[in-house]
Amino acid sequence: MSWSLEEALSHFKSQGAPKNQTVLIQLLQEVQDEHEGSIPLWVLPQIAEAYDIKETFLNAIIRRIPRLRLSGSHCLELCGGPNCTRSAKLAAFVERTYGTSPEGFTVRQVGCMRLCGKGPNLKWNGVLYHHADEDLIRSLVEQTNKP
Repeated sequence: MSWSLEEALSHFKSQGAPKNQTVLIQLLQEVQDEHEGSIPLWVLPQIAEAYDIKETFLNAIIRRIPRLRLSGSHCLELCGGPNCTRSAKLAAFVERTYGTSPEGFTVRQVGCMRLCGKGPNLKWNGVLYHHADEDLIRSLVEQTNKP
């Protein structure tokens, strides 16, 4: 590791974190980059304590920013555009197959992805897929859950 967490916390605090959420997001991105593409769960209590904020607040920020992700969690985003009825069917499939709180990934409907002609559309960990179907979702989830 090229820096210590304490150094990063001090640096980003001097830049305005946690009051400036943009800077707080930059800190989380930096932590993610230093830990091979995901934020380790053990880091959240340390950040929360150092900045006197709640872990739930950090989790909310991470869920809100698609490029951020916690270790062991993946993000499935389904187009929620008003004309995307096929996406609604995919959301029902995910809930039926993996439950309302799937293990290993989060699911959320986002606004219209503005690619209606190529729909239904989804993003898996920020990667956009067109003409999505149940088989694609199954494949993404199973590929991710392989040991």
